[in-house]
Parts: sequence; structure tokens; C-alpha cells
Amino acid sequence: MKKLYFPIYTQVSEKPIVITEKLPSKVFDYPFFNDAVPLVRSMNSNRKKIDLSAESNSVNVGSLKLKGFIFHTSHCGSTLLANMLGASKKTRIVSETEAINGLLISKVFYNLEETMLLKSLKTIIDAYLQSLGEAEQLIFKLSSWNVFFINLFQKAYPEVPWIFIDRKTEEVVQSLSKSGLGFVEWFYHPTPILQKYFLGENVQTESFEDYLSAMVEAHKNGAEKARSGKKLVVSYPSFLNEFENKILPHFSLKYSKIELLAAQEIKKYDAKSISKTRYSNLSS
Repeated sequence: MKKLYFPIYTQVSEKPIVITEKLPSKVFDYPFFNDAVPLVRSMNSNRKKIDLSAESNSVNVGSLKLKGFIFHTSHCGSTLLANMLGASKKTRIVSETEAINGLLISKVFYNLEETMLLKSLKTIIDAYLQSLGEAEQLIFKLSSWNVFFINLFQKAYPEVPWIFIDRKTEEVVQSLSKSGLGFVEWFYHPTPILQKYFLGENVQTESFEDYLSAMVEAHKNGAEKARSGKKLVVSYPSFLNEFENKILPHFSLKYSKIELLAAQEIKKYDAKSISKTRYSNLSS
């Protein structure tokens, strides 16, 4: 089985280091990239490091076409949409990779300058564009809070289309209150560095629900302010009926009838489950 080195995470540092691992194309078949890595790695899996601060980086230049970015509010159907797009074997989906997250968190803690950030982001993305398996094109589904850095993505890839998936704030907060990671966990951090960075020094939240509401609204404001580029805003759940006529054309994707049927079939399953679990079986 052929394997290539793909980024698995970035060490948070003033001089970020990307850890890559030799992996098969199957790693892109799961809902979340980093959850898939331990499932597909071999016993003698090899790793390499990429020093993002170095003048030259030893990374292979990708040959897949970068088709788009998915930004979102969190708990809004973004994973389901990514799975539907991944129904075509031609489309590789990279979902919420810690390689990008680690780079952006490094920016927060160490105030990395923009030129280095742009170069580093391109280095990471190029590594995912390496040709392996049947994939011809790639879409990134980003962690929700990455929307706060949307201008960075636009500067790096001004011609690449992106969408923002919206959902009613109260519905997102209700869902996040039951189960949520990422920025949800920042509320419990002993120091409010991340909260203050994204919400502002003067924003005070008196409860967990207030914090979640403020963060979700900040996500939406971040997307709203990003007016440049090839932008499409869709809402949950209506976007599920816009897959063929709106979303695919926006990303310049053309799916066959068989691929479209496969995408629609995916809606019957729990989007975040590693194993294929039908919604009707979730309570059993």
C-alpha cells in the first residue's frame, strides 16, 4: 500500500514545527482527519518534522487542485456536508486538521508575523495536496474557530472559493452545551487568553451559555466582515437541499449521477461516527 508524508499536527511554539507521518490515502475517508490517523497507521509508522521557520522546507509540492474551504459556526452540519463532498472518490476532504489548528494557536500565543504565517499555511496545505489514491481535488473543512483567521486564508488563496455555514445561534448553543470541544473547552481554561483574544479584552460573559452565545456570534461576525473573495453563505438545514445546484457549482465541482446518489445516501448516517451508523440506530 502506497503511503506519503502528511501533516498530523503542529507543535505550538514561537517557531512552529509540523509533524508529518507516512500514511495511506484511507486516512481521508473518516469524518475527522486526526481521529483517523491512529486507525490507519502501521506499527512501524515513520515521522518527519518540518521547521516552518526555516528558509526552505522539505515538503513535496502537491498536484491536487485546491477547490475550496468550509468555514462554519460549529454544530451546523459542516461534517455532514464534508462527508457528502467526500462521496466522490475524486474529492479528498481534510477535516479539522491539528496541523492548521496548531499553527493558528501559535499565532495567538506568540504573535507570529503575517509573512511567516502565510508561508507556513501554504507549506501545510501543499503537503495535503500530494497525489495519492484516486483523488484529483481537495477541500478543507476547517475547525469552526478558524473563521477568525479567514483573512489569512483569503490572502494566501484569494482565488479559492469558500463557504460559511450558518445556523441559529440558540440552536448552536443548545447543541454545544450538550457536547462540544475546541472553543467550548476554552471557557474552563485557568487563564482566559483564548477567550480574550477572540472576544476582546472588554467582553465579559457571566455564564457558560453567555460565553457560547458570544463566541457563536463572533464566528458569524468574522465571516460577515470577510467580504472579499469567492464567498457563499448557506444555512443549516436548508443547505442540504442546495448541494447539487448551489454548493457544487460554487466549488466548481461536477459529480456524476452515481456520486450524487452516494452523497444523498450519506445523509442517512451519523456524520461524526467513525463507523457507519444510521440515525435510526443511534438510540440502541
